[in-house]
Amino acid sequence: MRQVVRPFAQPPSGAATISFTTADDLAAVREFVGAHAQASGLTAGRVPALKLAVSELVTNTLRHTAGGGVVRVWAEGDAIISELTDSGTFRRTTAEPAARPVASGGWGLYITGEVCDEFLYHSRPGRTVWRLVFKR
Repeated sequence: MRQVVRPFAQPPSGAATISFTTADDLAAVREFVGAHAQASGLTAGRVPALKLAVSELVTNTLRHTAGGGVVRVWAEGDAIISELTDSGTFRRTTAEPAARPVASGGWGLYITGEVCDEFLYHSRPGRTVWRLVFKR
């Protein structure tokens, strides 16, 4: 997971978009992201990893912020990008790379970073954008 200092460029206007507000939306978000990523060229073997990563981020958003979020998916060059925007503010407590969690919780961001080719975020007060990059 790597913090990006400047905000990301806006997703393309045709990016597939879905909103979520409760845990009841989780399955629909996973299926939506998987279907759009595969239709955009992500191999079937990589789709479960993307769905897992998105599931972890959605779950974190629902546990640690108010109001849910928005997920977008699009193809860019040789990659599929999935982006989640929420109303939280994320501050890493250390400059060190994320270590494996030792408690029963705290695995979501670690797992996400392990299954993505690149895992980025940009956070400012009241808004965090998480970007997952999967090579096609």
